[in-house]
Amino acid sequence: MSETVRTRVAIVEDDVALALHLRRIIEDSSEFALAWIAHSLRDARLQMQRPADLVLLDLGLPDGRGIALVPQLRALPKPPRIIAFTVFSDEANVVDAVEAGIDAYVLKDVSRDDLLDALAQTRDGASPISPAVARYLLQRVRRQEPAPSPTPEPLLTQRERDVLERLARGYSYRETAEQLGISANTVAHHVKNIYPKLAVGSRGEAVYRAVQDGLISLDR
Repeated sequence: MSETVRTRVAIVEDDVALALHLRRIIEDSSEFALAWIAHSLRDARLQMQRPADLVLLDLGLPDGRGIALVPQLRALPKPPRIIAFTVFSDEANVVDAVEAGIDAYVLKDVSRDDLLDALAQTRDGASPISPAVARYLLQRVRRQEPAPSPTPEPLLTQRERDVLERLARGYSYRETAEQLGISANTVAHHVKNIYPKLAVGSRGEAVYRAVQDGLISLDR
């Protein structure tokens, strides 16, 4: 039997001790493998031609902001999905990262299991966001006055709206599944259906579009 192909994870982190800790978590897992490690923007630019499926990206680096790498990573022949991995949970950094095009936003105080779960979700096309961060996206969305949906029929099914509302509030796939009485795999299936329906590529974009079009409500 052939060995299972592991998802390659690159780490951009200036804290050497933390980078080594992340390396151990990745190498000890059965699903992931280390692609490369960089400790600065310069290091990352030298290494990013080496293939990676996911990039754990620190937003605060000694020679600049981590999101400066996003356009270059997106321009690669096989662009990786990007997870902001940071201590910054303030609104300005969250919004800047989402608007720059990151796929997920995870705070550094995350547990080992939750980090591996976030890696797996991002690999599978979802956009996990730490609950402490999600509230800033919701506040930003709430400041925008919702516009009525131009389509005569709902873009999303009721179940898809239920899933998106809970993910928008910062619940994990597992928590969403428990609340709705379905499996985590079914939640992932709904998410994969939601993104093309809304023509978006991340959770933040999906929430913004759905609220703007009146498809979900975050007030209740």
